[in-house]
Amino acid sequence: MSSIILNIQELLVKIDLLMNTGLTKFIFRFISFFVIILIIVSTGTVLWVHKLAKEIPPDKVITDFSHNAVTTIYDNNGYFLTSIQEDKKQIWVPLTQISDSIKKAIVATEDPYFFRHSGIDYRQTWEAVKDNLRLRRLVRGGSTITQQVAKNIYLSSEKTITRKIKEYFLAKRMETLLPKERIIEMYLNEIGWGYGIYGVELASRFYLDKHANEVNTSEGAFLTAMLRNPAYYNPYKKMESIMKRQQLVLKLMLRHNLISQEEYDNAISQPIELRRDKPHKRFTQIGLDRPNSLRDTPPCYAGLIEGYLYKTFGRDLLYNVGLTVRTTLDNNLQNKLDDIIDEIDQVNKGSLKRASDKIGLLLDEGDKVRAIGCTEKGGEVKGWIKRLGRPYNSYRYEIKFIDNIVWKDILLVHTDEDRLL
Repeated sequence: MSSIILNIQELLVKIDLLMNTGLTKFIFRFISFFVIILIIVSTGTVLWVHKLAKEIPPDKVITDFSHNAVTTIYDNNGYFLTSIQEDKKQIWVPLTQISDSIKKAIVATEDPYFFRHSGIDYRQTWEAVKDNLRLRRLVRGGSTITQQVAKNIYLSSEKTITRKIKEYFLAKRMETLLPKERIIEMYLNEIGWGYGIYGVELASRFYLDKHANEVNTSEGAFLTAMLRNPAYYNPYKKMESIMKRQQLVLKLMLRHNLISQEEYDNAISQPIELRRDKPHKRFTQIGLDRPNSLRDTPPCYAGLIEGYLYKTFGRDLLYNVGLTVRTTLDNNLQNKLDDIIDEIDQVNKGSLKRASDKIGLLLDEGDKVRAIGCTEKGGEVKGWIKRLGRPYNSYRYEIKFIDNIVWKDILLVHTDEDRLL
């Protein structure tokens, strides 16, 4: 026993001597420095991620999403001026008007565990992380259907870590606020199918000459096969490639027990007839060449206001929820100024409406902006206004750079609940 105690004492002496050497002090300081740096980096990362989590759209934007949301602009007296709406080649249909075959094909291909997870499929996410690290670039995201809805409607398609983190938190939040049926309905109506087409109803009409609720299992797999890359899997250019992928989609549907073996056998042998090849088409007009339902060419001031609102409040509130905007503009004065500019434009043979960083503002005696005009012929506009007599010649016409316009003095913005933002 005494020998063991002696050995321990000798070991402690050796450790004490080692701790006093320069090398040991260097190692200790290096480890301490490394730990401090690790703590700083970890803390910074946590704070950064927390900040990104706070930047996702508010609950109201998620729950009140509307495919036909309209932002309405009024003048200072409450008269309608113009409206702003996202212009898409799209025919929105409820989930009940979409074939089960399409829903099953989408789930089997894009997110087999859609009805089980809470917005994130961690296994697929881990596989995507390994692939990205292996290739040293972002090549896949492992995104669920919910994440894709978050990206397509509320975020962007840029491949950055920032967007991916926001997408993660937004998908989790969407799953707590929306039922699964609503999420897949949004997905099927907002996903792009090539040729500027959005949504399964317009895609069904364009490619198959059918309504979305009439699509069979073979056709549902066919449409789903295109989504991996609509520009590449274009049935009008690469029918053979898309049919090979269609077979893969059908195999996935069978593997995940979404169709029976008999349904698979029938679908795999069923030919696809494209709308282009049908001698008698049901849909002669399918909406691809329609003009904007609200306006053909937006007035100058509407474009400027839209740009400011987009920059200030974001795409979600502007296009997906809708705003009510009260302005200092006067409808009668705005129409008169537009008429003057059109008249001068006719004289100058359309040379006025070139892109410019300057615009004209018609101001009253209290310096309130009552009309906005886009023209480089400010001197001619002033002359026309003076010749109109009262009350028009009592207003002052000024030329300003667009960046110098104080929009918050012109616009009063409300949500649909009439709440000032």
